[in-house]
Parts: sequence; structure tokens; C-alpha cells
Amino acid sequence: MKVVFRVDASARMGVGHLMRCLTLAEVLRERGAQISFVCREHTGNLIPLVRQKAMSVKALPTTEANATETGEDYASWLGVTQAVDAEQSIEALNGEKPDWLVVDHYGLDIEWEQRLRPHVGKLIVIDDLANRHHDCDVLLDQNFSAEGERRYSGLVPDACRLLAGPRYALLRPEYADYRRKHRFRDGQVKKVLVFFGGSDPQNMTGKTLEALSRTDLKDLEVDVVVGANNPHRKSIEQQAFHRPFTNLHEPRPHLADLMAKADLALGAGGATTWERMCLGLPAVVILIAENQRPGTEALAAVKLIQYVGQASDMTPESISKEVVGLISNPKRLIELSVQNQLMVDGLGAMRVREVMMPTDTVKLQLRAAYQEDMISYFNWANDPEVRKNAIHTDPVPWAAHTEWFTKKLSDPNSHLYVLDAAGLPVGQIRFDEEGKQARIDYSLDTLVRGRGWGAKLVSLGSDILQKIKPTELLAEVKTENQASRSVFLRLGFTLDGSNGGLLIFHRNPEKSNEVL
Repeated sequence: MKVVFRVDASARMGVGHLMRCLTLAEVLRERGAQISFVCREHTGNLIPLVRQKAMSVKALPTTEANATETGEDYASWLGVTQAVDAEQSIEALNGEKPDWLVVDHYGLDIEWEQRLRPHVGKLIVIDDLANRHHDCDVLLDQNFSAEGERRYSGLVPDACRLLAGPRYALLRPEYADYRRKHRFRDGQVKKVLVFFGGSDPQNMTGKTLEALSRTDLKDLEVDVVVGANNPHRKSIEQQAFHRPFTNLHEPRPHLADLMAKADLALGAGGATTWERMCLGLPAVVILIAENQRPGTEALAAVKLIQYVGQASDMTPESISKEVVGLISNPKRLIELSVQNQLMVDGLGAMRVREVMMPTDTVKLQLRAAYQEDMISYFNWANDPEVRKNAIHTDPVPWAAHTEWFTKKLSDPNSHLYVLDAAGLPVGQIRFDEEGKQARIDYSLDTLVRGRGWGAKLVSLGSDILQKIKPTELLAEVKTENQASRSVFLRLGFTLDGSNGGLLIFHRNPEKSNEVL
């Protein structure tokens, strides 16, 4: 499969768009996709970085105007008109028709996409703004919004698949790796991480270092990461040199190791937000770009971040005051850490890959659940469709879930399994032994519903259980749950009747799965 990315980086627009596309490109390449990029040679572009990763890049010419202008006139970020960019992008394809074209650019919309349509198989748009029309097969917006998919109502074709929310955040695999082994945060702050993105034009890094140099904060250990396009490097180096316990870091492939060690972060409201949340790192968030506002304000509204305002309003005094206030509230820090991890698990890139390159059914595997699956089970349990089909429809509180899950894992009469699609958890099945019977509970991630994987999940699970102990299987299904009714009938279960709106299915141990 061939995948082409149309994305830019520059001193003006930052590097976040290109970095998240690189993350997606790398997970696609792991599954055998052929990757290439089309990027414009703006000042501050990261074309050499893409080539260092052994990915082909077709460079488009830039204009002097784009190299010097500032501001957030997104159309001008492109450097040329959409018509010219489309013509150049088509030429860059060199007559080949990629299976997927991924476009991540605030300066492109339906005009450009319709010009490219005849030259590509499918088109996926990565957007955050929900402010213009698109012609695409898939739209990915990793921002949090109370509106969810409704943000794009009327902006995309009816058949467009929407991947909305931080569960699709394109994070490097290191974040999920560190998440699996990172320590519990106890609300105590001894080490702080400072990072304000690749460019930081307002020098929030410098202001923050000044704030952290004040008497009541000067004993904190501080890690400072300076972005590749930061114009204030020399002054920041001087500040770091004169402040004790301060470590200055060059641009890095990822911040997962530094975030895992930190107790608190100060940074911007862009893509780094999802990285911090994945590792449960509480943050003081300062807005440095207008495009960060919707997502940042939405997270602040549900108290998932400590948002203190936009950069132009910040002073070292106001920053230090916010930090002191948060440090003195360990209960709030613990709450932020837990709630953040419930929202972002670091598997977003794998989910997008699963949409673009679906796993073959025969390659699905079932493994035993373990403690680290607690959050996945929690999110599956609280999926709206799952709650609608559950016997008890109220949302499951986190505290109750942690107690329940821990007990189930240690209960010899309960058997919990996770459905795995090339390393991505996509569903669960549980068997609770009750005498000579075992009651079934299963659910699939919304990402893979409609593929017919429910029958595969139940089949794999029942095969494992019968090898452990031949057992009669029992399932209770709401009468309106057509999908589960079909699964059990397809697998040779017998419908015994109904009870209080529930259909009762059973299958004897000697009867094998009749499909798959």
C-alpha cells in the first residue's frame, strides 16, 4: 500500500503538523506501507528530518513572503494559492495513484481536495479547526470537544468517517511504552518540565524560567526543552546557566522519558497536551497560538488541565503564582493525573492505522487480560453503545471499576480476555463461572464494529474456556440488541426464551462453534 502525506512545517506555523504525520507514517510503515511526503521548503521546514527517517520527500518551492510573515492567516501559511499547490502536488505524485493521501494543513480545504481526488485512492484529512469544508473519506481531529463529531456536521460528506477525540491522538509509541511502566504520581512536586513547542515566538520558555527562579520555587529541579525553531535560544541558555538545578535539553524525538520523570509541566496547549495526559503529567497550560484555543478551553471546562490564559497576558509573577497554587494542592494534582490517563492512552496512531489498513480477521488474537488493561476495560464499559445494551445502563464510576476489575482478575471463577489486532486492544470478553455454567459478557471497540468481529471474539473466547474446563455457556441479551443476537445464533447457541426484556441463550460444552 502506498501512502502520501501533504504537510508542512515552518518557523511560522510550527512543527506539530509534520511531527504527528511522521508518527502516523512510522506506524503505517511498520505494517508494510510505502511512505512518501510532499512538503514546501518554508523557512524552518523539517524536510531533512523526514529524509533522515528514510522516507522520500518531494520538496515544493517556497516564497520569500512566507519566510518573513507572522500571524495566523492560515490561507497564507501555504505560501501559494490552493490551485497552484494542487497542481504542484499532483506533479509530485509523478503519475502514481497512492492508496491514501493524508493532508494536514490549515491552508487547504475542499478546493484543493477536489483537485486531488482523481489522483488518489482515498483521502484522509487531519484537522483541528472545524472551520471549513472538506471532501475526504476520513477526517481525524484529535482535539477534545464537548461537541465531538458534531463539530463537523455539514463540513464533510455524509459518508466520511469521523475519528474525533484524544483517543486518536497521534503519539509516538514511546508514550504508551513509558505509560505501562511509569510510577504512580503522589501529588508531590520536585521536578518540573518546561516545553513550549518547536518555535515559542513569545518566549514563554524564558518567562517561565524567570518565574521558576523566584524564592519559593528556586529549589525545584527543572528540565527545559528548547524547540528546533526557537529564536530565543541564547537568552534561555543564559537563564538556565544561572538557575540552579536546571537541565537544558536539545530538540528530541520525544519527551516521554522527561515527562515520566516530571511531577508537573508548564507548556502550550498543542499536541504536547496529549503527550502529557497520556503519562498522567499535570500541567499549567498557556495558550501560545489561536488554533489551540478550542481544545484548550474545552479541556479546562471539564477541569482536565490547569489553563491560566494566553501568552500575551502572562508575566513571570502570574506564572509563579499559578505554580505555587497548584503545588500546594496535591489532591488536585493526583486527580488531574488519573483523569488525564483515562482520556489518552497513547494508541491513537495504531487506531488510525487500523482504519487505513484493517487487520485480517484470521490474524486476530485473544490474550489474557492483565492489570494494565484496567483503563481499556473502563472506557469500553462506558462506551455509550455498550451502556445502552447493558443490563444496568448507568455510567460506571472509576473508583467502582478499579475495585471490580482488581477483584475479577484475582477471581478463579472469572476469565477475562482482550481481543488484539496487531498489538491494538479492540475488545474484551469475560466468562463468569456460576456452578456448571459460565455467563458471557463481551464488547467491541467502536473502532471495529461492523466488521463481524463479535462472532470471532466469542468463538476465540469459548474455545479457550472449553480447553480449560468444558462448560455450558450462558448469555443474556437485550431484545433490541440485534448484533449480539445474531452473534450467538451464528455460533450455534440456542434461544431458550426471555426474561424481563432479556433473551436467554445457551450452548452445551460438546457443541463447537459453527462458524469461523
